[in-house]
This record gives sequence, C-alpha cells and structure tokens, in this order.
Amino acid sequence: MERTFLRWKAVGMPEARSGRVRPRVPRTKIVVPELPARMVSRARLWTELDRAQDSAVTLVQAPAGFGKTLLLAEWVRRGHSSDTAWVSLDSDDNDDRRFWSAVLAALDACPAIPPDNPLRELVLPALPSTDPGFLAEIVDVLDGLPSPVRLVLDDLHELTAVEPLQGTETLIRFQPAGLRMVLLSRFGPRLPLARLRLSGQMREVRAEELQFTMDEADALLGAAGVGLLAGQIRQLVQCTGGWAAALRLAAQALTETDAPEQFLADRTGIDRAVAGYLIDEVLSWLPDAKQEFLRTISGCEEVSASLAAAVSGQADAGEMLGCLERETALVVSTGTGRRWYRVHALLRSHLHADLQRQAPGRAATLHGKTADWLAAHQRTSQAMAHACLAVDRERVGDLLRHNALPLVLTGEHVVLRRAVAVLGDESFADEPWPALITALLHLESGEPAAASADLARAGAIRPAGQTPELESLRQFVCSCLTQFAGGIDDMSRITESPTSPAGNAPAVDALAKLHQGTVLLHAGHRARARELLQAALADARRNGYDYLSAQCLTILGRIAAAEGDFRLMNELATTVDSRLAGGLPAKTAGMAARLLLAYGALLRADPAECLYQTARAADLFDAGAPPASLLMHTLRGAAQFDTGDRSAGLRQMREARLNAAGGHFAPDEVALAAVVEHRAATLLGWGGVAGAVVRWVSEVIPASGELLLIRARTQAASHRYGTARAVLQPLLDGFAHPLLPWSIVEARLLETEIALRTAQATQARRALRTALSLAAPMDALYPVVFAAHEVIELLIGLIGGLGAEEDFARRVLAARSLIGVQSAPISLTDRERGVLRLLPTQRSFAEIAQDLTVSPNTVKTHVRAIYTKLGVGTRRDALAVAVDQGLIEAPSWTAGLRAAR
Repeated sequence: MERTFLRWKAVGMPEARSGRVRPRVPRTKIVVPELPARMVSRARLWTELDRAQDSAVTLVQAPAGFGKTLLLAEWVRRGHSSDTAWVSLDSDDNDDRRFWSAVLAALDACPAIPPDNPLRELVLPALPSTDPGFLAEIVDVLDGLPSPVRLVLDDLHELTAVEPLQGTETLIRFQPAGLRMVLLSRFGPRLPLARLRLSGQMREVRAEELQFTMDEADALLGAAGVGLLAGQIRQLVQCTGGWAAALRLAAQALTETDAPEQFLADRTGIDRAVAGYLIDEVLSWLPDAKQEFLRTISGCEEVSASLAAAVSGQADAGEMLGCLERETALVVSTGTGRRWYRVHALLRSHLHADLQRQAPGRAATLHGKTADWLAAHQRTSQAMAHACLAVDRERVGDLLRHNALPLVLTGEHVVLRRAVAVLGDESFADEPWPALITALLHLESGEPAAASADLARAGAIRPAGQTPELESLRQFVCSCLTQFAGGIDDMSRITESPTSPAGNAPAVDALAKLHQGTVLLHAGHRARARELLQAALADARRNGYDYLSAQCLTILGRIAAAEGDFRLMNELATTVDSRLAGGLPAKTAGMAARLLLAYGALLRADPAECLYQTARAADLFDAGAPPASLLMHTLRGAAQFDTGDRSAGLRQMREARLNAAGGHFAPDEVALAAVVEHRAATLLGWGGVAGAVVRWVSEVIPASGELLLIRARTQAASHRYGTARAVLQPLLDGFAHPLLPWSIVEARLLETEIALRTAQATQARRALRTALSLAAPMDALYPVVFAAHEVIELLIGLIGGLGAEEDFARRVLAARSLIGVQSAPISLTDRERGVLRLLPTQRSFAEIAQDLTVSPNTVKTHVRAIYTKLGVGTRRDALAVAVDQGLIEAPSWTAGLRAAR
C-alpha cells in the first residue's frame, strides 16, 4: 500500500524533477578502502559474510578499532567488487542532499548496474528523504535491477540527522529486490531493525566475533616484527579482549621496549599504550552522563542492574546498562538470563585508573558500597576483594571472621592473602584467624617452617568464642602440615577425638568427615576411611569447595594405591592435576597428585615419565620439594636408576632414606623406598647399602612383608637359596602381609628365580604364572620388567601359551626393549668386586695385592676376569664401563671418561 502511495505522489508531483544538480562527491568517499600492506586476513569471518549475501540487511557493529572497515574491504576486494557500492560516511552527510549524492554516486560507480539504467539519471530534489516521489522512484529503480547490488554504508554512526536516517529507513523498509544493505556502525543504528531481526532477514556480526583469535594476534604481532611465546600472546589477547586497535598499539609499544615480559606483566603498560585511542575514538563519542556512569561502575568486573544502582545511586542504572549494550557494544550482558554486564576490560581499566588518580577517596567509597552489596548477596569472595581495594580494615576483619573457612575451602587464597595484608601484623595479636590463614598460605608456598610458626602463634591466642569453624580450620591446617612435612605419625594426636559433623555448617561438616577419614586411614581402616572421604568429597563438590575437593581426591588416590587399583589412582591424580593447571591454588594436593602420577609411571615401567612427574611436583614450590619428601626423592632415584644412570639413582635413593631418618612417614612410603633401593643396591653389589636398608626397615616397619622380601633377596644374592626360600615362605603363604600390593608379585618372582637356580622348573613356571596373574590386573609392569634375567628367559619361553596374561607378558617384553634393560647383568664375584673398587686408586697390581693380602698373580687373574666380563681390554676402559653400570662410584678424574667413550 505504501509503495502504491509513493508512486501516485511521484506522478502527481512533477516538481520533484526540478533539474537540481547533485552536490559533487569526492571519489575517496565512494571507493572501497585500500588495504594496508601488513594486513591480517580474517578468513574465518568471510564465511559469515558469504552467508549474509541474501539477507536484506547485514549489520556489522562494534566499537572503534575492531576492524569492521578492513574486514568488509578485504571481503569485497576478494571477489565482490563488481556488485558493491561503497559509501564512507562522515558528519557532513547529515546534510540530506550530500548523503543522497554520495549514495547515488556510489551506485553510479557500481559495475553491476547497467549503463542505461534510470538510476544514473535520477535528479535530487531539495529534501530527498522527505520527498515521496524521489523515494518511490529510487525504490522502483532498485527493485528492477537485473541482479542485486550491495550498498555498504560505512560509519553509519556518523548519521545523526533525522532526514538521512529517514531515507535509509525507507530503503530498509521496502527492501527492493535489487538491493542488499550492509551497515557498519560503532553503535546500534537509530533504525527500526527489530522486525528484520525477528523475521530472520538480517545478519549481524558483533564485537565478540570480530575479536582477534590467538592465531590472528600472532599474525598481527609477526607482521609488526614482534615475536612472543604462546602464553604471552594469550595474555595479550585476554588483556585487550581481542580488540584489533589495542593489539596494534600494544604491538607498536612492544617494538619500542627492551623488556617485553615486564610490559606484559605490568597491565599499566598496555593501558598506557591504548589510553589515547580510548579517549579520542571511544569515550569522546559518548555523552558525559554515560561516561560518568561507566566511570562510577568501573571498579566492578561484573555488574547487575541492582549493583549498578547501589554503587551509582541511579535508579535507572538497568536501563543505562541495556542502552549501552544496544548502542555501543562497550557493555556486554552475560550469564544465565543475561542479567549481569561486563564493561570492555580495557575501557574499564582505563576508567578506573582515571578515577583512582583523580578521586582516590571516591574510588574507595565506591569499592566499599560494592563490597556491602556483594556481601549481602552471598558473593563473599568478591566482597572481600572490594573491601581490600577500599583498604577498609573493619570491613575486611568482619568478612574474614564470618567467611574465612569457606574462602579457604573454595581455594580463594589470592583474596585471603590480600585480606591478611590489609589487616597487618597487629591483627595477629587479637584473634587466631589471620595466623591460621597465613599458616595455610605459607604451606601452599612450600614454607613449612613459617607455617609451623604461624600455627604456634594462633595456638597462643584464646579468643572469646571458640567456634566450630575456628577449630575446624586449626585442625585442617595441622593435618596439612603434618602430611606435607613428613610427620604422619602425628595425625592421630591431631585428631584423637575427631570433631563430630556439625550438620548445620557445610564447611565444618565436610572437614569433620575429612579429618575422621584421614585418621581412620592411617589407623589401617581403609574401607571406612574411603566412605568418609567420599562423603567429604560429595559435600565439597555440592558446596563448590574446590580446594577441599583436591585434598579429598589425593587421599582417595592413596587409598586406591594401597589397594592396588592403580588405574583409579591415576584417574584421581589426573583430576587434581588438571584442576591445578586450571588455576586452583592447591599446591600441596598438587604435589601429592603428581607424585601419585610418578608412582603410576614407575609401576608402568616408564621411568622417563616418572622423572617428568617428579620434576613437575618439585617445580610447584620455588624452593623445591621439602627436604623430608621421601617419596619424591625415592621415585626420582628409582627412575634415574632404571634409565641407566645407576650410581646416581642409587645415591639419590640412599640420600632420601638418610634424610628421612628423623621424620615420620606413611608405612607404605617406607616400604616403597626400601624395596626399590634394596633392589638397586643388590644389583650393583653395594652390600653395605643393602644392609643399611634392611636395618632401617627392621626399625621402622618390622612387621611388614617387605622386610621378609628384602631379607630373602639378600640371601638369594649370596646364593643361599634354601634360606631365602624359608625367609620368603610366610609372605607366600599369606601369614605375613605386605604394605605394597605389588610386593607379593616381587615375592613370586623371587620364588621363580630361586626355583630356576635350584633346577625346579615346574615350580618356577607355576610361580611365574602366579606373579603374572597378580601383576596384570594392577597393571604393575615394574617388578616383572626388572625381574632376574633367568626369569625373563623363562617368560620368553612361555610366550604363546600364557592365556589371559599373554597381552600383559608381551607388554612387559616391549617395555624392557623400549627402556633397554640388559638381558643379563654383569655378575662379579666378591673378590672381583674388591679388586675393581681399588682400580681407580691408580695403585699397581702389587700394591693392590698387598692391600688385599693376596699374591700379585691372583690380582692379575681377577683383573683378566673383570676385563672379560666387562668386555674391555684396558684398565681405563674397565673403569669407564664400571662407572656406567654403577658397579663403582665415579672418581673425580673419570669425569670425562663417559663423554670420551
């Protein structure tokens, strides 16, 4: 109906063709912009623009500097030039005749419009956008084009006058078949687009889609001659929000600095680089009232309408946020129901820095208001952060008293550090909360001595009211400290009467279950301990206590290890490790998890992975692992030994045992350390070390099956096979119980070795099959991979007839091949070992004979035997091979032997 009306008006109004001359249009306004030489292509967005070709309107909306113009210009130049008319708008185009002159000139220049098309002869009336005849004529001409053309209106936000906006609206409303509109704007255009949006006739490309990806940022930086690591690029993209202009300005600043790491670490460097651009190109376009509103809420990373109203004092804060989102894209709604808003990070940072600089007192007041609103709405961590920013000791102290325990258990340790820093040292004299929190934070920094001092300081304070929350935190810190520093025997004394579940306080309830479960575990009641720890884990997950979850998972991982479920152990440890990688500040649990992963790698006969995981565990703390970390150093030494660095590996294990002499460790850790060190010492013939291990185990875990295992191994190494079998028998018969689930596998393999050496082939095969049937479900390759060479030869002979254990046996052999385990170790007699140990002294054979009280000829005979067994012909080569094999310690003058060989 409206189009018919326009046609009638056109016929009845000949004055529309008054012959007025169009205003002259500069050519630069109607050509597609040139692309810069170091253009970063955005190919991923071309597909979106391709999809929009059939839409009546395409809207590309984003703040200044997001690359709207360059994106469209590149897309047009890559195959759409012939059917595109381009108009670069500016403020002069608010003159209606200038606007339409530019539009008609751009259409005249479009190759897709035939030369004889009436469009080229259209005459402009005095007021084109309010002239129905002119509008009807241009709509009809565009409707009759043989194929659609694309009209790009770049910088549409420049149009503020009613007339040109009305004319543009007419083109959009009537949707001529031969016209596709592409609108590029910083703000939401003042045009009725809702109907098109609802009907699906409009495509939109917003700021979030225009944000630079990691790859695009890398390309942009590379074009500027800036090379950054992947993590640094990610940091830069996060800081700038992928804002193209900000990335370019940051890249320019990076080319001018000699310390890119410091530039990236100091957020103010990036802020300074883009401050001028934000002021000139972004804020200057906003009315003063909106600028002031954004400045007022700039202290909040996220803000709701209610919070914005509380902070700004403006009842219409919600409407203001919605308006800013629609019109500027500088504010984006997020979350369920999109009731929360985020101001673009760079803009918010700039505004808040300006507020703090110009009015620090007002900034503190606004942070205080924010803290009060957040606390009232149970957003405790954020409330504490704003109270710290306000440097309000009273607010911080009050929040800490009521919320410290949940903040600890959720892992909000950064904000807790800020809180105790704001309170200052004087607060430690008044109440125990700050001291207990600082103790835990010191523990998470790998400083057990400082944690102990804080714990003692907290213990000296007797507050007026001893709340369950306070006692639970004290108990929790004590528990973490004893486990971290190797005082596991103190666990029962910490919680001799475990706190009963409170029922009405989730944090206290969950911690009570954790404490009870831990005590029961170390008392040997694994089944009940697992039930309580799983209940504590469920409580933690239900309440979002991520830090507590990590603690529960690592202890459950230890239970799985003790029960031989090493697959579950690895799964639980991997879960904790992934959360640590995701930013959870749980280094103590993380170290335990990575050591469980190292233990799993050792049992899979993957010493390289074991070394990697122990290194990752140590790297969690600046000062490295605590000196008393028996498990860490044992695993590292065992892995070194198994990768061929035998003497160094055994020394590492020996040092771990000696350092542990004054500590109290879990019995299974002692058993593991003893079994692997004793095996290594026996293989190398270091009798003194092997004997020291036996004495240590006799003192620390005298009733363990591992003590019988290593005593039997000692007897077998001395060829006393009858005695070895007698010592081992209680373990094989089930009368003695090992602490490690796979120690029984070691026992069966030793039984196999003894049987082979005493010519009992049937018993050897039966023992080996039993060992495999026990090891396979646990996926414990380690004891079989490093079994005696006679046992491996028997295993090879049984391949093809092992039934259910066949795959496991083949994996064992593959692992041996991959690691490079020797088929048979070098076997020297005791006298040959004695001679070998004296060879590095450079004494003559006669002098060695004198030391050993034998004849020189006897020494020569032993030396020839040593050379033969080592496969060498000289004393120098013998020493090099002996050092390589760990048969002797490396003297200082042999440091270059291995490299030379």
